[in-house]
Amino acid sequence: MTRKYAQRTAALARRAAKRLKRTAYVQKVKKLKTYALFISMVLGFVFSPLLIDVRWFTGLFGYSSESPLDLTSITKYLLFCMLFITYCKVSPRQMKFDKMHLWLVLAQWVGCWAVYIILELYSQTVASGAFICVLISTATSAPVITGMLGGSVPRLATYCIATNLALSVVAPVYFSVIGVGAEAGLGAVFFDCFFTICKKVIPLALGPFLLATVVKQIKPDIHQFFQTRQSISFWLWCVALVLLMARTMGNLKSIPFSEYGAVSMLAGAALLVCLLQFYVGRRIGRAFGDAVVGGQSLGQKNTILAIWMAQTFFDPHFAIVSLAPASYVLWQNLVNSWQIWRFNREKQQSSASQRG
Repeated sequence: MTRKYAQRTAALARRAAKRLKRTAYVQKVKKLKTYALFISMVLGFVFSPLLIDVRWFTGLFGYSSESPLDLTSITKYLLFCMLFITYCKVSPRQMKFDKMHLWLVLAQWVGCWAVYIILELYSQTVASGAFICVLISTATSAPVITGMLGGSVPRLATYCIATNLALSVVAPVYFSVIGVGAEAGLGAVFFDCFFTICKKVIPLALGPFLLATVVKQIKPDIHQFFQTRQSISFWLWCVALVLLMARTMGNLKSIPFSEYGAVSMLAGAALLVCLLQFYVGRRIGRAFGDAVVGGQSLGQKNTILAIWMAQTFFDPHFAIVSLAPASYVLWQNLVNSWQIWRFNREKQQSSASQRG
C-alpha cells in the first residue's frame, strides 16, 4: 500500500514538473513573440549583404552563377503560405462588405489625392511617393497581423481581397491622370497596367483563400491541423520580414550620396502618411467596433507591389519615387512591432491580474 502510494506520488510529481516546464516554455515563446518582429528587422538589416546575394553559400556546394542569387525573391512564396494558414480559420460565409469598408475605401482613394495636391506644392517627386503609399492596397499579410492583435480576420480579409482586385482598375486611371507614361497613350497605359497588376496581385490575393477553401472540402484533417496552429504564420512572417528588410537595405545602399537629401524627404513623407493612415484607419474602425481592422486596412500596405509600381510607372519620370514605399516597409513594421508588443504586454498583465 505504501509502495503504491509512493509510486502514485512520484508520478504526480513528474506530471507537475512537466507542466511547469511546459508553462515556462510557453511564457518564453510569448516573450519572444513580443520582440520577434523587431528582432527580424534588425537581422534583415545586419545580414542584408548575405541575403541579397547567396552565391557565397551556393559556392560551398560547387554551384556558381555570374549574376547575383537573391534569396529575398522567395518572400512572395512565404506570404502565400502565411495567408493559406490564416485563411484556414476564415469561412467564406463570414466575409461580408459593410459600411466600414466603404469609409476605408473613401479615405484611401480620396486621401491619396489630398496628399498629392498638398505635397506637390513642395516637390512632385515627394508628392508622387506619398501618393502611391496611400493609393496602394492593403498588404496580403495584413490578415496575419490582424489575427495577432485580436481583430476580425474575415473582416480584414474581405477588404484586403476587394482592394487588391480593385487596384488593378483604379491605379491605371489614377496614374494616367497624373501623367505617368502619358507618352504611350492613355489606352496603352491603362491596359498594360491593368493586366500586369492583375498578374501580380490576383494569385497572391485570391490563391491562398481558394486553396484553403478547397483543402477544407477534400482534406478536412489538414485544414483542421493548420486551423489550430495559427502561430506558424507568425514565424513565417518573421522570416519574410528578415528578407524584406534585407532587400530594403540593399536598395538604400545602391543610392548615390548626392541623392540622400531627396531620399530623406521621401522617407519623411512615407513616415507621415504611414502614421496618418494608421490613425485614420483606427478612428474609422473604432466607429464600427474594430479599431484593429481599420488600422491594418489603411496602415499596412502591399509594399512589394507598391515598389514595383513606383519603379515601373514613376521612376522613369521622377527618378527615385520607389524609395518612398521602400521606406514605408520600415515604418509600417515598426508600428506593427510596437502594437504587437503592447498587445502582448497588456494580455500578460491581464492574465497576471486575473490569477492574482
